[in-house]
Amino acid sequence: MLSKEQPIYYNWLRFLIIILLVLGVFFRFANLDKKLYWNDEVATSIRISGYSFKEIQQSALQGNEMTVEEWRKYQYPNPEKGLVDLVKGLATEEPQLPPLYFVLARFWVQLFGNSVAVTRSFSAAVSLLAFPCIYWLCKELFASPLTGWVAMALIAISPLHLLYAQEARPFSLWIVTILLSSAALLRAMRLQTKLSWGVYAATLVLGFYTYLLSGLVAIGHGIYAIVNERFRFTNQVKAYLLASLTGTIIFIPWIIAILSGFSEATETTEWSKEKVHLPALMRTWILNLSRSFFDINESFLTRNLLIYIFIIVLVGYAVYFLCRQTPKQVWLFVLTLIGVTAVALALPDVISGGKRSAVIRYLIPSYLGIQIAIAYLLATKISALSMKNWQKKLWQIAMVFLISMGVVSCAVSSQSETWWNRYRQTYLPEATKVINQTERPLVLGNWYNLLGLRYAVKPQVRLVSFYLQLVEKKKSNPLKEVRDVFIYLPPDGLKEFLEKKYNYRLVKTYSWKGETDPVKKVQTTLWQLSKKGKANSDK
Repeated sequence: MLSKEQPIYYNWLRFLIIILLVLGVFFRFANLDKKLYWNDEVATSIRISGYSFKEIQQSALQGNEMTVEEWRKYQYPNPEKGLVDLVKGLATEEPQLPPLYFVLARFWVQLFGNSVAVTRSFSAAVSLLAFPCIYWLCKELFASPLTGWVAMALIAISPLHLLYAQEARPFSLWIVTILLSSAALLRAMRLQTKLSWGVYAATLVLGFYTYLLSGLVAIGHGIYAIVNERFRFTNQVKAYLLASLTGTIIFIPWIIAILSGFSEATETTEWSKEKVHLPALMRTWILNLSRSFFDINESFLTRNLLIYIFIIVLVGYAVYFLCRQTPKQVWLFVLTLIGVTAVALALPDVISGGKRSAVIRYLIPSYLGIQIAIAYLLATKISALSMKNWQKKLWQIAMVFLISMGVVSCAVSSQSETWWNRYRQTYLPEATKVINQTERPLVLGNWYNLLGLRYAVKPQVRLVSFYLQLVEKKKSNPLKEVRDVFIYLPPDGLKEFLEKKYNYRLVKTYSWKGETDPVKKVQTTLWQLSKKGKANSDK
């Protein structure tokens, strides 16, 4: 029987969770247009426009000056390009990215207008669907509304969820499909009806067409279904196999696209195979785990060691408590959600080298499983009637501390112009301040990097895609009549070429070198040209 204090306590707990949900919504939509629109997001805008990278590169190779506004046609929907062009561009150039997110984002932008805030707001709006989805999943797992509420609160103020809710990339939609397919699987196994299995198959298709690593989530579901039935070929296993086979068959068109463009997909993701030292990789694992709950835009630092220890101990105990207190069909599901993706990415890194498991977005299914385990732990501890008062107070303090870290992280992140996940472009705003201070600047650089600059420089800036081959073909100095000339991230050999052929001197006006995590070293450079003397080519 509940004590008189219990109803009051639960009312305050519900009020706290509602406040956290409101804060989560606010943080997701705060300052969407103020944050650096980095290259990956620029790539999203290009896909939405329907143009291919090849078409933009061919236009850039002409070497003509273009204003910031003239680059706009390549980054918003226009009548010249349709959905077929969008899908074709992805299939031929980035087949590792299925088209669902980009198609939906194009419709969103066409409906609400062309701007950075609108493009990002699609991800922010989709991220809100994660709240009911994780609540549903927790209800299917634990039959506990309180666990569902705590889980919603945790992801509402999770800096990891906020980061991808404010980014024009597919990851907020992927989070939703992971939770949706997981809940649909548990519902289908509980109801055992054709309709419920059909719903599960449909959610698998959504996941497959959102992000390729959904395949690992589906494999985890299969392991769970088979182990849960003790490796017997029961009707439930047959139903799962039929549903997963149906989802896979519907995904075959994109599987063909992946096989056809396998070399492009491999080339695009080649960076993930770069060998790194195991200690650095392990520090990155710890850092990324902590970033699910606490992130103030720092790499792995010893001064945060107590926070890392607190989070590791909490996660470890949450998984232990889950396995001790719940039936096999509950803890097994959470462990497969955590473990399959983590092992599939970490094992190749440890054996043959690479840093796939260091990429935080790749392990989103694992972090979701961890957050569910912690939600169950906290919900159980703070509501236990048989627990001693001091123990309950201790868990309440732990929960408040965890929530406080999330709220502080989200508050800092939502107000920041840039963040560590921009990698080499993290400090681009500082570099562009130098450019914007000049009257008639011209910026040279790789065409892809220039597209990112378009969102950070003033409208008067002129942009030229610079290639050594292009300059070598010109009979006269292509920079002869220009004023303040900057080069953003100059390619190898450019400095020597300009000094020798045109008698220019390159002055490094901005340089930043650091690490976003222990395995990712980044560097940003901006150079300015100045004339040493009259070049022979100008005579």
